[in-house]
This record gives sequence, C-alpha cells and structure tokens, in this order.
Amino acid sequence: MLGQAFAVSGVVSLAVAGLLASNLLYDRGVPGSLSRYVAPILGGAAYLVAVLWADVGTATSLSGVLGLGILALRVGFRRGLRGVKGSLPTQAWAEVTYATAGTTSLAVGWGLLGDRWLAFLPIAFMAWGDSVAGVLRASLWRDRVASLWPSVAMLGVCLVVAAFYQFYWIGALGAVVATAAERRRPVVLSLWDDNLHLVALSLAVMAGLSGLGR
Repeated sequence: MLGQAFAVSGVVSLAVAGLLASNLLYDRGVPGSLSRYVAPILGGAAYLVAVLWADVGTATSLSGVLGLGILALRVGFRRGLRGVKGSLPTQAWAEVTYATAGTTSLAVGWGLLGDRWLAFLPIAFMAWGDSVAGVLRASLWRDRVASLWPSVAMLGVCLVVAAFYQFYWIGALGAVVATAAERRRPVVLSLWDDNLHLVALSLAVMAGLSGLGR
C-alpha cells in the first residue's frame, strides 16, 4: 500500500512539475518550440516510476486521469498549457495525444499482454527519443528541417532505452520503427500525430515479435 502511494505521488509530482517547468521557461522567454519538450521528458520519468512501483491498474488509471486533466485544460484553460503548445497544426493536440498514447500503451502492453516493459518502451521512445529529435530540430537544425541528424539522435536514445526490454533485439527493432514513424509523420489526420503514430507502430511490432522471441 505504501509503495502504491509513493508511486502515485511520484507520478503526479513529475507530471505537474513538467507542465510547470515548461510554462516557467516559456514565461522567461524560452521559445515554445523548446520549452514544450520539458513536460514530455519529465512525463517519461513519471511513466517509469509508474511501471517500476505501481500495479497495472493503478498505473493505467492514473495515466488516464492525468490525461483527462490535460484535456480539460486544453479545452477550458489553454493558458495552463502555454509552455507545451505546438506551433504546427499537427502539434495542436500533442499534449492530449501524448497522454492518450501513454495510457493506451499501458493498457495494451501491460494490461492486455502482461508485460510492463513492452508497455513502457513505446512511451519512452515518444517521451525521450522524440523529444531529443524535436529539441535538435528546433535549435541546431532549425534551418535544415530535412536533416537526418535529429532522427539519428532519436535512434541513439531509443536504442539505449531498448535495454529495458528482454530480448534486446525486439526493443532495438521497436526503436528503429519508432524513429521511422516519427520521421514519416502522417499528415492526413490532424489528430493522428507522431505521438500516436510512433507508439502504435512500435508497440504493434514489438508485441508481434515478443511472441516469436519467447
């Protein structure tokens, strides 16, 4: 019981700290294209705490509740999300799809398939790999949008994260899929952004391969 309480408080604290930090940086003059990545990075840490110390029901429910809270802010109090707002049409609902993708990955990977690390890896690819690519594009490579180097950096981060999963080769292939999915983002459906895209594809591939690998 104490462990669950610790997990819940840790997840909530990290999630709130991420939003507050992004807002604070934005208010201090940091461009939104950079400040918006603080929240997802700390959000990834929150998901890691949930996977390590919470049970599947608590982790999934808490992610869903936090997602609903973000949706409420997005609809009724957008200024509360000023530090994480995107500048592109495909980023309009990114903070909502982030939580949606994370909750779905927990529900399917851990709740349905019984593997917490299978659930966590796509979230980590989104939270840390995608964020690294986004920061690099918004800073060092802002004049060369088509550059491959941000994707290379994302792949490097994702390959490190893949070490959480056994067998490593499954996580590594998931990292490659996530990186490719982030680079080739869908443009037809505005709400189907790279958060949903890379999590769905990498989770599907790793879930299929995990059956073969075991």
